Amino acid sequence: MPTITETLLTRKQVAALFQVSTLSVIRLEQAGSLPAIRLGAGSVRYRRSDVEAFIRKCSDATQA
Repeated sequence: MPTITETLLTRKQVAALFQVSTLSVIRLEQAGSLPAIRLGAGSVRYRRSDVEAFIRKCSDATQA
């Protein structure tokens, strides 16, 4: 559960950060690679800490 001070990002913001389409973000979510928070009525948010962890994981994999 996110803390009150934790930043949540929209799907569009994550897509812009990754420089991919929103469909790619959905695929990452469906694959279980990027945890999502469902807010109801189709709204989805991503914890900034989860997004940063995903970036670090990908970065570590390419450097190995």
